Amino acid sequence: MVAELKTEIKYHETFIPGRREPILVLKNLLEAGIFSNYVMYEGNNEVRIAGNELVRVSVSQDSVVINGLGKFHSEPVSDPLKQVETLLKSLNIKNWTAYGYIAFDIARFYSAYSKAISQELLYFLIPETELRFTETGVHLKTTKSLDQIEELLFVETFLPDYDLTSLVVDFSDNENYKNRVGTLITAIQNGDLQKAIISRSVKVTGNLDILGTYVVGSKANNSARSYCLNLEDIRAVGFSPEILMQVNEDGFVVTNPLAATRPRGADSEEDTRLSGELFTDAKEVKEHSLSAWLAQNEITSLCLPETVRVFDFMEVKKYRCVQHLSSRVGGQLLPGNTLWDALKVLFPGITVSGIDKKQALEWINNLEDEPRGIYAGGIGWVDSNGAADIAIAIRSVYQYGNKIHLNAGAGIVAESVPEKEYIESVNKMNTMLNNLVLEA
Repeated sequence: MVAELKTEIKYHETFIPGRREPILVLKNLLEAGIFSNYVMYEGNNEVRIAGNELVRVSVSQDSVVINGLGKFHSEPVSDPLKQVETLLKSLNIKNWTAYGYIAFDIARFYSAYSKAISQELLYFLIPETELRFTETGVHLKTTKSLDQIEELLFVETFLPDYDLTSLVVDFSDNENYKNRVGTLITAIQNGDLQKAIISRSVKVTGNLDILGTYVVGSKANNSARSYCLNLEDIRAVGFSPEILMQVNEDGFVVTNPLAATRPRGADSEEDTRLSGELFTDAKEVKEHSLSAWLAQNEITSLCLPETVRVFDFMEVKKYRCVQHLSSRVGGQLLPGNTLWDALKVLFPGITVSGIDKKQALEWINNLEDEPRGIYAGGIGWVDSNGAADIAIAIRSVYQYGNKIHLNAGAGIVAESVPEKEYIESVNKMNTMLNNLVLEA
């Protein structure tokens, strides 16, 4: 049992009216040495920056740890998401929000998936300082000096002209990927499962310029959620089109499966034609309908049955390199269920695992050579009021140690064509591959 901190920690809070550019403020905070570890998360008409740690909660392959404010507690891992919930509840911090990531590899504790990166599989920090940028101003809270942070909001600074890093990508994995897809198609046609997402990865050596990649990438990509983070020896930048889970303080949970993909057209006429194919291609319609159906089943298992709804069914969402069919499914959590119960059911997302999820994870484990790491997991925040906003970590670049990883996959069903699925993965990977900035 974890003992609570006896002294309640309270933030100093203030509101600074007027709009500020979050990326410039983050640059100021980093250059002033105020932040080392940080997460920036953008979406839902606001940008959040969380820096440095009062407390961190992390999960490794064998333990769950909470560390900070004079407290250190470690326990063997068994049900890590619920263990993290319990540890966070033990904190005597008023109105905290925790920011971080959940690696896809957390699935190893709940399924036949067995791979894992050597770094933490889950990492959330409760920050010393949090800034929330809205249309009307900046909400600032910190355990440090308000004046010191506030001054940096007004320091005039400029971003440099970032130079893109040109990478030579080896496409020699084409045949290997198509063979794996072919194996999976046979399994699906034999009735072993209905759908699975098979991914591929590209790795390069170097150090990711986090701000540079975020600035360049944000000009080239629109997204449902965007983020950048630096947590110990993990860096990430991404522009996710898909929200795994939103939970409000009243316990209403929404998930947003995106499935079925077409590239963007060279002009408006071609773009319209490709959008139309999302509705006329039986493979694409089937892939999306199955995903929305399973999302509804998952939400129903968590929520009051009469509150479950499907919103915006098969709506086309357009992004820079690709366009998808999108549906939203939501409901009111049953009494006693929390965001962590919802996360256990919804994670990993249907559209990055498959249907049936249990079988799909087993096939992913067998067909993919390396752990996915953060790719296809989640990045976002949770808070002490039971709210959460977590994006699926796709269309992103990740750095572990000195290795930079780009990942992308495609949803495979019985009607899939291996060559088309490979091309789809290339189009998705281009979201970040064409917008990388590495440190000199």
